[in-house]
Amino acid sequence: MITCVSRVVVALAIVGGISVAALASTDPGGVIKGRRALMKANGEGAKVIGAMLDGSAPFDAAKATAAATAMAKAGHGFSADFAANFADGSQTGDTKASPDIWTNKDEFTSKAAALESDANATVTAAGQSEDAFKVAAGRMFGNCKGCHEKYKLK
Repeated sequence: MITCVSRVVVALAIVGGISVAALASTDPGGVIKGRRALMKANGEGAKVIGAMLDGSAPFDAAKATAAATAMAKAGHGFSADFAANFADGSQTGDTKASPDIWTNKDEFTSKAAALESDANATVTAAGQSEDAFKVAAGRMFGNCKGCHEKYKLK
């Protein structure tokens, strides 16, 4: 049997958890950290794939698949999860995200969705052949470059 005190403790824990979650979702520093984590995983995936493309690492379908999957996740995070990763207030602070992301949200999310789509195509291509992988990865890297040129502060 749960006592009245136990019920109060449980209720406070639940409310406290909700408050912490709400605070984290509106904390620009937390949003920026989350965005950076996605970009870090994206960058690590790009390094793996880039090394395979330039010949400094041998083609490895499993590694290519894992790397492209991480890049697709970043694309998804920046398009479908835009509100969470680019919350109001996270335009400023310790970030390299250009304010143009918020003013050109539709174009930005379209580019991010294209990254996700092309990264998923790279996953599929990696399972087919090295040549198919190289073509798909090249297309994917075109999306990366286009977004970085416009939406990343130097």
